[in-house]
Order: sequence, then C-alpha cells, then structure tokens
Amino acid sequence: MAFKKQSPINYYRKILQWGIFALLMYMLFRPFTDKNYTPDFEAYCPFGGMQSLASYFSVHSLACSMTTVQIALGIALILAVVLFSKLFCSYLCPIGTFTEMIGTLGRKAKMHITLSGKTDRILRILKYVLLFITFYFTVTASELFCRKFDPFYAGFTGFSGDVVLWLAIPAMVLTIAGSFFIRQFWCKYLCPLGAITNIAVYAFPAATLTLLWVLLIDVAGLLIPWPWFLGTLCLLGFVFEATTLRYFILPSLRITRHDDLCTHCRICDKKCPMAIPISTVETVDHIDCHLCVDCIVKCPEKGALTINKRNLSWLPAFATVILTAAAITIATYYELPTLSENWGKVDGKNIKIVRMDGLKSIKCFGSSRSFANQMKEIPGVKGVETYVKHNRVVVYYDGTIIDGEGVKAAIFSPLSELLNYNEKTPAMVSFVKLGIDRCFDPNDQFYLGELLRQEKGVLALSTRFGEPILATIYFDATLTDVKKIRKAASLESLKMDEGTAQTRVETGFVVNEKGMINGEIPAYEFLTTFIGTTDVTFNKYESYTDDKMLVYELPFKQAANPSLQKWIPYLVSHASNDDGIVRIKTSFTESGAVIQFWFVSSLTSVEKINSLLKAPEFIVHYPDKSIKRVKNPFRFGI
Repeated sequence: MAFKKQSPINYYRKILQWGIFALLMYMLFRPFTDKNYTPDFEAYCPFGGMQSLASYFSVHSLACSMTTVQIALGIALILAVVLFSKLFCSYLCPIGTFTEMIGTLGRKAKMHITLSGKTDRILRILKYVLLFITFYFTVTASELFCRKFDPFYAGFTGFSGDVVLWLAIPAMVLTIAGSFFIRQFWCKYLCPLGAITNIAVYAFPAATLTLLWVLLIDVAGLLIPWPWFLGTLCLLGFVFEATTLRYFILPSLRITRHDDLCTHCRICDKKCPMAIPISTVETVDHIDCHLCVDCIVKCPEKGALTINKRNLSWLPAFATVILTAAAITIATYYELPTLSENWGKVDGKNIKIVRMDGLKSIKCFGSSRSFANQMKEIPGVKGVETYVKHNRVVVYYDGTIIDGEGVKAAIFSPLSELLNYNEKTPAMVSFVKLGIDRCFDPNDQFYLGELLRQEKGVLALSTRFGEPILATIYFDATLTDVKKIRKAASLESLKMDEGTAQTRVETGFVVNEKGMINGEIPAYEFLTTFIGTTDVTFNKYESYTDDKMLVYELPFKQAANPSLQKWIPYLVSHASNDDGIVRIKTSFTESGAVIQFWFVSSLTSVEKINSLLKAPEFIVHYPDKSIKRVKNPFRFGI
C-alpha cells in the first residue's frame, strides 16, 4: 500500500501564526477565570497605531485609547516592509491566517478561484478607498473608525464596543465568503493595512510626495488640507500596484529561483498562498509576495529556491520577532501624549509644570478632551498633555497667576454622596475627618465610597482637595465607630457586583490620621448638606409686599427621601397654576422637614392650596410650553 508523502511544514511561519492564535485565545478565555481581567484585542494593533499617529500629527491627539505600543508596532511594520518584506501580513496578521485557512477549505471543495487580468487589477482599488475612509474619519474624530467594521475586532469582541452592526456583519460575511471562493480576497482587495504596506513598498515616490506636500505648506505657504495629501497617496499606491503588480528597489529581500537546480515541477506555484507563478521567474518581485517562504520549504530540490541567492529561509521569521520585540521595548521607555493642546505660550521663565499620575479617569481621547476643556477654564493654565497608558496628565501654567496647589485643586473633583442613608437619622449625626492617600482620582473616590458603604452605619461621604485628600465621613454612632470606619477605608481590595459576575478592584488607600477630627452635627444640618432644599418664586412674587402675603406651612417628611427630590419641580409647576401661590420653600428643621407656601390671601386660600396638594395628578408645564398630567407622588398630612 502506497502512502502519499507529507508536504514539509514551514515551522518558522506556523509557530508565529499559532503563537498569535494562542495569545488571542488566552485573552478571550481568561475573563472566565479572572473577573478582573479585561482583554484588549487592540493592544498590539499596528494599524490602530498608524491611524493614531496620523491623528497625532494632524490634530495633536491620539485616537481612542491607542498608546505608543501600537504606534511603535506600526512604525516597525513599515520598517519591515522597506527593509525586508510584508512580514506582518505573512507571520502575524490574524485575519490573514484565518482567511488563508478558509481559502484552503475552498480549494478542497474545488470552489476556489484566483482572479487575474483586469478584474484583479481593478478590484485592488477597494482597499485604497477603505484606507482613505478609515483614516479620514479616524483623524477627524480621534476615534478608530476601523472598529466599526473590522472583522477581527467585531469577532473577538462579540460585536460589542464601537462595532456598528450594519457595517461589521456585511464585512464579516464578505471576508469569510470572499476568502472561501476567491484566493486571498481580504488581503488583495479589502485590507486597508495591505494598502499601507504596498504604499510603503513604493517608499521613494511616497516619500517624494510627502516631502513635496511639506514644502508646499511650510515653504510656499500654501494651504493644502491633509485629506488631499492622503487621497493622492492612496491614488499613487493604487496606480503603481495596478499597473505594475511588482516591487521596484524595495524591499531588499526577494525569493530567488536557480534555474540550474529547478526541475519545473511547479510545486512552488501551487503552494504559494498568493498564487504567484514562481517557476517562471528568476527573482520574485510580485507585489503580493510577503516572504512567507512556503515555496522554499516545500520545494523538493534543495537550493533551487533561496532568499537573495542565500539559504536565509529563517531570516523573515527572525526579523519579525526582533522588530516586534524592539518596538514593544522602545514603547516602554517613551510615550506620546494622547492629547497635546496649548492655548497659550508653554515656554518662558514663568511657565511651570504639574505632573500627576494615576488618574484613572484619563482613559481615552474623550476623557482627555473633557480634561482639557476643564483646564481651559482655569486662569493661568496654558496647556495640557494626557497619557492614557499611565493615566497621567501634565499641565503647563503661568506661575505668576496660579501656583501648583491651585492647579491640583482645579484638577480635583470633590465628591458628596449618600451611602447607607435610608430616610432615618439619629438626632445627632457623628462625623470624622480623615486624610486619605492615593484617592485623588474620581474613580478612586467612588471606590472609597463603596468600601465605606459596606460598613452599615456609614451614612455619607464628602471629600475636598488636600494632600492627602480630606474626607469627611458621616455615620450613626449607634451602629459603627471610627475604628471600624478606618478599617473599612483601609481594605486593600473591593468586590464589585456586575450583574451575576463579581470583580475585584485593588484599592490600597492609606488612612492618614494626622489632624483627625471627630464631631457631631444636628440631623437637619446633615440633611440640608446632602439632600438640599428648594426655594422657588413665581407668579410675580416680587410685586407683592410682605403684608400682602401669608405663609402656609406643612410637615413634609418626604423631602428627606432622595428619590422624591426630582418630583419637587413638578409640585412647583403644579402649584403655579394657582395665581395666588407665589413661592414654595422646603426646609429641614429641628422638628423635621417642612414645606412652606407663600400666597396672596386675596387670590387664594389655604383650602384651595390643600385641594391642589391632594389632587391625584399634577398639571405640569414644560419648557416647550406643552402641558402634561403626571401622577402625584406626594401624600400631605392635611
């Protein structure tokens, strides 16, 4: 019985491809065992890095949560193309690996074709169109547009996040079906990263165009918008690719065929993933060659195929690993700001800098933009930089207008929150004032509140700026004490419920007892501080003197219910229907919560006010002048 000889395996390529697949599977399944882990499938995305770098040069901001790691990998990818070949496409790209496997199934089913001629050349424009669209919308919004349709991102995130279904689902179907029926459909015709690598192949004309654009802007003073430059660059790449289908000077490494050793068995043609006719040329300079070296590994004649006439089949994989490792290493020592914006001079003898790390609220471009807008309102602040990777901000300020403490105070967002309050308080509410280290960020203050919420007697928390942050914790002394509160605030981690799942957040707050203050305040003062009161005038209140108005006061226990606070404006609107009622005020007093109605006795009466308050529905006036009826949520003891 004869056995079919097994084709040699390209271990260099398979190890890297399956290594990437294993990493993605690890990221995908780790959350099932580690609830605190959130996979970032774009953590090493060079395409996202390139888009982000373009956004940085154009509008001085990085797209989304992209960091220097993705940018460094994008630059490494371009260097790999120029120096070696399209190594990322061959060895690391998960979509390329997946679509190649889909194509293998298509060939086994004998339903796979290879496009050629004009059809092949014309369809190649699609990836350049997609490249232009992706970069244009990414730069203008500083948000990765590719997330909306990218099959890789959609697949591994479960069509969540920024994925737009009506874009992502057709893209996914087109990629899978196209790759099954047409050889390397995604790589040749749709992949915008493939368009970038081909532009990099034509490095000299691309660099010439870039230099010309810079000279026309900086030297000639012409205003040429960047989309025109991007469109021209995409057109240049397509024209060179569609008309030549070949490399020129770059990249430097090429597959070389030695005719004296070649038997013309054409195995190399059959095994080439891109269907390049290797057996008909001396040097493979086809634009689709990405130096996978499958042809070398599978060639039965040793030495018939080499790289640059030397046995270097290991070099592409080795170069891929070295360049990737170098990019990641360099990125650990240098970070581009997610946002860099100046609205004044940031150099000069009076300009000083405040740098703060660990601000977890700085997590993307959107939060960076909000921070910049907040700082613009502060007199003396001249510019900001944000760094998402390390949750860092750098603020430039004029030291003659504001000092560093003032800048930090402006960055700080105080918290005032009820915790275990349930409408009931002791006559006197106890409080303790403590310093809390490592609690500057709003997210950290939220976590502190959640830690304290676990101590049932803690009623509320408020914070104000200081170094450390000053926290005032209000509590019921019959249920807890200062010792228990300090212990709760010092817990190293916090368990957070998210639906049916539970995650653990590392906190690590340090309670600073230096200057600690204990005290008590009346319950009505506590309620006034955390719930607030209402005092509204209407119906020409200002036109009446005090002797023309009477005050009607009622107990109003429901004012102490935070969930009912939103209904008080409806009560005011309803009361304004009576022309005689001109003012409503709520208060917390030693005897309890009350509501007061100022009314003109010649226009209305207590009986009419009581009738209005007992109405099953409120008649409410809205800003758009519409009138609606809403159910009366209050019950007055009248």
